Amino acid sequence: MTNAYDQFQNLTDDEKIYILKHPHHVSTIRDSKEIAFSETKKKFGHNGRNDSSDAFRHCFWSAILSRDLGYLNAMEFTTAHESSPLNNAKEKEMDLHNNSIGLKIGQNKDAKSSIGEQCMAALKDRKLKVIKK
Repeated sequence: MTNAYDQFQNLTDDEKIYILKHPHHVSTIRDSKEIAFSETKKKFGHNGRNDSSDAFRHCFWSAILSRDLGYLNAMEFTTAHESSPLNNAKEKEMDLHNNSIGLKIGQNKDAKSSIGEQCMAALKDRKLKVIKK
């Protein structure tokens, strides 16, 4: 397990700025990320890249953050998360789109199970973007 300093160093510059402005959000962001990875693995058996599991994970994580931190804070952080100049443009577009769906879902302040159902419904209704079919 990496320590807090190493975790901070691995963030994008924009994520670091967000964390420095909102240090009290660190545990919520960390915990919600772990929940999103766990929920995705439970539903898909893996945490893929650019596939349906990736789309779901982004939707779910953004929804949890929106529910727990508020829409604007969650939007600021999830946008910062995608801000690396090394991020592939198509992947960034996909992730930001799926985040935006999740951010809206999270505004309802629903339980984790309902958020998961809503993100799965968005995926099945093709409201979430994937690159790999």
